Amino acid sequence: MTLDELTVLYLNCHEAVREIIREKTGDYPKDYKKYEKSRIDRYFKTIPYKGKNLLDFTSNMMSELIVTHGLSNTNHRTTILFMGVLLDELDIQFPNYDITDEKDRWIEDCNRYIDGSKAILKDRKTDKQYKEKHLEWTRKWLTEVTDHQSLSSGMMSFHLLTTLRKVSSSSDRLLSSIIR
Repeated sequence: MTLDELTVLYLNCHEAVREIIREKTGDYPKDYKKYEKSRIDRYFKTIPYKGKNLLDFTSNMMSELIVTHGLSNTNHRTTILFMGVLLDELDIQFPNYDITDEKDRWIEDCNRYIDGSKAILKDRKTDKQYKEKHLEWTRKWLTEVTDHQSLSSGMMSFHLLTTLRKVSSSSDRLLSSIIR
């Protein structure tokens, strides 16, 4: 099976996050569900982009990857890293401040997003609107941490999606997104 280039990048982000956790704790994160690579790949191969501005596209992608929950662990952290790589390619600063100077702020912002996301997902069995609520929460958070940078004015296109698919998934690219 040939994986979509965005799937490969996403999975590389997942491995980078796992390695960071191992370096900090001495152990890889525990798997608590089945790893569903084909589910992730199916999403990327059919990713909706037509008629979407960049904010809609990135919000939908981020929310869907988390809601789809195709990884065995670290879905939120992997998706945040992945979005950082893609937004960097789109010349959108993510976050809109220097995380080397404001590391605690970035950790706080990420934890706020993750906590809110998990609170919404916790009710997915009883709340039929959980996907819409999650998308709204993701859109709000992305808007805040990018400080409204041209996300709503630029439009997605096949050409731009092709450009994103060509993003280098090298460890240098991932490290520059992590370390910024």
